[in-house]
Amino acid sequence: MIALVVVLIWTLIPLYWFGKSALQTKAEISEFPPNFYPKRPTISGLVTVIGFHYTKRSGAVMIPSGGARQVIMGLLNSLILGVATTIITMAVVVPLAYTFGRLEFKHKNTLLFAVLLSVALPPISVLIPFFILFTRIGLAGTRIGLIIVTLTVTIPFVTWMLLGFFRNLPRVEKLARIDGFTRFGAFIRIIVPMGKVGIVVGAIIAFLFAWNEYTFSLILVNGTKATTIPPAVSGFLYQHPEPEHLAASIIYSLIPPFIVVYLLQKHISKMHIAEPME
Repeated sequence: MIALVVVLIWTLIPLYWFGKSALQTKAEISEFPPNFYPKRPTISGLVTVIGFHYTKRSGAVMIPSGGARQVIMGLLNSLILGVATTIITMAVVVPLAYTFGRLEFKHKNTLLFAVLLSVALPPISVLIPFFILFTRIGLAGTRIGLIIVTLTVTIPFVTWMLLGFFRNLPRVEKLARIDGFTRFGAFIRIIVPMGKVGIVVGAIIAFLFAWNEYTFSLILVNGTKATTIPPAVSGFLYQHPEPEHLAASIIYSLIPPFIVVYLLQKHISKMHIAEPME
């Protein structure tokens, strides 16, 4: 119980602090000692950080943030990266994890080790080779290049995660073959529905990893039309101090992952409730 409380405090305090800062002015954020709640809450930071003017009650007009374009592009590109990476990852990983988890074939362990090896490699160790390669073939600074390099991490990681899940599913393939299913038909119509919980969890992990990916994005696409939200947010740290815009951009960057996790977690909970009744 104590550990749970500590984890909640560790997680929620930064979120609260950024949320509070996003509703404060620069002057109020700079006050010392700091305020633990906004005395005069304003949405000017949330509005101007995405490129809109904001008129205060006093009539003063707040102009859009200088980093608004980067934030908007970052959110759009991160969404494209997350969706594309998730779809491709799951299309590759589901049959791959099933194959390694339930079938026996020659050199299985060697091939599995080769697939999982990249999980043990830190991203920085392959960053320079990717940068040189993508620069030469014209993929540096592109969404396609970033999707490809992100897949080199999500595919082996989600494969490793789903491997044991598929291995522990009931052995029903022979029964399905007796009922007239082909091996592929049994996989699509029997195994995939049985493994839907693990597949949904794998999709969540792939999306969150792609959305939060920073190292590859910072080097390969930062400052281009393909920039994603993590390096776009970090750009506020190197510009003229705009703490309210930094906080507002972080709040915007948290919204899509929260929506995805909420919707899919709710779906998983319904699956668990429904399964014992079947």
